[in-house]
Amino acid sequence: MERMEKYLRTRLDQESYSTEKRVTPSLTVSRQCGAGMDVIGCPLVDYLSEVDDSTDFGWALFNQGMIGKIIEQHDLPESVAPFLVEDTKFPVIEALEQVLNLHPSEWTLFNYSAVTIRNLCQMGNAIIVGRGGNFVTSDMRYTFHVRLVGSLARRVEHTADRHKISQKRAREIVIETDKSRKKFVQRFAGADMEDPTFYHLVVNTDDISPEVVARVIGDSLLEWALRREEEFYKKYHADVS
Repeated sequence: MERMEKYLRTRLDQESYSTEKRVTPSLTVSRQCGAGMDVIGCPLVDYLSEVDDSTDFGWALFNQGMIGKIIEQHDLPESVAPFLVEDTKFPVIEALEQVLNLHPSEWTLFNYSAVTIRNLCQMGNAIIVGRGGNFVTSDMRYTFHVRLVGSLARRVEHTADRHKISQKRAREIVIETDKSRKKFVQRFAGADMEDPTFYHLVVNTDDISPEVVARVIGDSLLEWALRREEEFYKKYHADVS
């Protein structure tokens, strides 16, 4: 939470930032229940903050609870992102373009979450966990999308250990949570979250330590972002000349 607040202070205190020339990357993480994001998050933030030279202020991770607090405390949806309507289907970008000048009469939690996620990724160096983040930001050029998966047995074991519950109860939680997340994405994004083509990287966390997973994601993201940056500057200089 402290890291999140520091991130917001440093970004929101800046007088302005360009929406046209940003090359600072962000990251969305979709995960199966029990795939280990709870133990991967901190190593990932620390690793990116250490090795990424695109930021002066470090990285920050935002999960569902934190996004809710941002909506309550910082009014981020009132800033630069477009308005969204409840039946907007991501990643159909045309749907976004059609509502740029429309203010819906009734906001939903998804509307606020989607706009907040887009703003955080616009600022850069943000890790967004869940909430269909990869679909909400599918048109954002410098946002990298990761999916964490694992065998049911390992995910049940991890969930049981984390919550100190029985294997039977953990299995019920894992299966129901996966169903709920899939239904959420299907409803609001009109997509199958298990389709690997919606992600730049899919990682099986079964036999990899959290620290190694963090480095795999971090190195892949930064290499991808570097190529994106090179492509941008080539296009920019070509347009200028």
